Amino acid sequence: MALTEEQLTPIAAVSPGGEQSATHKVLDGHLPFEDVAAKQNVADSSKSLSSEPNGYYDTPSNSRYSIPMGEQLAFTPRPLRVITVGAGFSGLMMAHKFQHRFPEMDKMIDHTIFEKRSEVGGTWLVNTYPGVQCDVPSHIYAFPFDPNPEWSRFYSSGAEIQEYIVKTTKKWNLDRDIQFNSTVKKAVWEESRGQWCLTVEHGGQSRQEWADVLISGQGVLDTYQWPTIPGIENFKGQRVHSADWDHSYDYSHKRIAVIGNGSSGVQIVPQMAKLPGTTVTNFCRGPSWIYYRVPPSQHLGKSGKTGNNPPYSEEEKRAFRENPEKMRNHRRDMIRRTNKAFRMFIKDSAANQEAMDLARAQMSERLGHDPRLCEMLIPKWSLGCRRITPGEGYLESFTLPNCDITQSPIVLITEDAVHTADGKVHEVDVVVCATGFDVSFRPSYPTIGRDGVDLRERWADTPESYFSIAVANMPNYFTVLGPNAVAGHGSLLEAMNWNGDYFVRWLRKMAEEDIKSFVPKSAVVEQLNVYSDEIHKSLVWTAPCKSWYKRNQVNGRVTALFAGSGMLYKRIVGGELRTEDFEIEYRSKNMFRFLGNGFTAFELDPETDLAWYIEK
Repeated sequence: MALTEEQLTPIAAVSPGGEQSATHKVLDGHLPFEDVAAKQNVADSSKSLSSEPNGYYDTPSNSRYSIPMGEQLAFTPRPLRVITVGAGFSGLMMAHKFQHRFPEMDKMIDHTIFEKRSEVGGTWLVNTYPGVQCDVPSHIYAFPFDPNPEWSRFYSSGAEIQEYIVKTTKKWNLDRDIQFNSTVKKAVWEESRGQWCLTVEHGGQSRQEWADVLISGQGVLDTYQWPTIPGIENFKGQRVHSADWDHSYDYSHKRIAVIGNGSSGVQIVPQMAKLPGTTVTNFCRGPSWIYYRVPPSQHLGKSGKTGNNPPYSEEEKRAFRENPEKMRNHRRDMIRRTNKAFRMFIKDSAANQEAMDLARAQMSERLGHDPRLCEMLIPKWSLGCRRITPGEGYLESFTLPNCDITQSPIVLITEDAVHTADGKVHEVDVVVCATGFDVSFRPSYPTIGRDGVDLRERWADTPESYFSIAVANMPNYFTVLGPNAVAGHGSLLEAMNWNGDYFVRWLRKMAEEDIKSFVPKSAVVEQLNVYSDEIHKSLVWTAPCKSWYKRNQVNGRVTALFAGSGMLYKRIVGGELRTEDFEIEYRSKNMFRFLGNGFTAFELDPETDLAWYIEK
């Protein structure tokens, strides 16, 4: 059967809007030489070509670019070893791309995922505290290649998400290349080999692993941190961190201090408050926006109040199962509204002011219009300066007699009490530290790149990246959701998907064009980040509030979020590779060695239409 024009369309082709073609067919020159030779005897003809003199002109022997003609076909890919660190959503998505989305890559990529734990899941495996759930609608927080019609509620619990991750992993055999209980202790770039040398620990033994390309999928929510409060180590009661929850302890009939009101704190407080016999005090430094950007009723297309986290009925789930297009449209509607809602993050805009007015009204209602609670809990700064969270049940908890809040700073923790700056002593049995993670983006292990640059030191003060996916001085190195990622713009998993497709385009180019290394130019990264600062000035993330977007500072550089809309980011990473932004080194002294013997694989197939490009 002859290859059609559609089948010969390059996989990296994009539409005028920057969308990548959905066609993933045999590419011009992408057929391995052996596959073609199996159909016809072209091996001998290629050898006869290479045995003849190189035309009528002999290249001067003193040319520094002189090399003999190769016998392989043009664009013949070389095998690449790729190592991904972490088997959360990021690592599993890369496994799917190599095995399924781009099946031709599975032949050229030897992929290994090192996971330090004994199961997949990443963040959702570790965070199991009471009330843990995603604050993004369930149907847009799923693998793009396997949406889930069975989500039980509008916002999914952590347990349900973890169950979905495990189920999807087994369904697609994504654990094929995972090595569990394997911790990367160090990664060093070896310039002479053009590879990364990793030290991996498993079962108490260390070994070296080599990779042509290293992908960091450990994420920013990997290493939790305890608060630096004087005396906390002297507390004699139950002390627990939200990311390392002790399920064996009975928290009922206890006096409980919850430190923090970030994403985990606002979920833990209502769960502790509804336990029998508890008294709960939330210690926080200031308010946070607890708000539904787009209420569930709007997403679900229902009039009236549906509750803060309505369930999906069995009828709705059955409809999604039986009619995938209906579920796709449901997901598209959510994404569309979420992308449009990004405009409210423009500083001092009418959209932001309107959203703030709605948020204030919504929060006041949930607080029972209590003047004291409204004054303490409704922020004065711009909506979106900190991450917005739905916080189901959080505000309502403070209207209960057994739950209170204080914003007086903690000055000391003793054996049985929390002391605050206002002179009060809060006797407690339990201290829950919902104090988040190390959000510096620094890798958890030494990562030594070109010229001895240690990424942990480089990012100690201000982490910088190339569109959150590559780093200066770190050749052949990718990060999924690195600094300035699309982490507050909508569907995080769609952004991961775009990142993965971008990585594949580079890997294909590297394999087919005989590239040894590629790395973003330092000047390019600097210019990108400096200009991003200018865009950030127009967005609410630079408003004066303490936020992990600015590395837990009130005023500072925004290092967590991409400067612009999600649609702009999609256009950048989903389009043609901006190779002009990179330093590229080839394995040969002549960069065009990949042209081989001057022929492509597809043209040697006798059934191929060699006039497919004629337009009229």
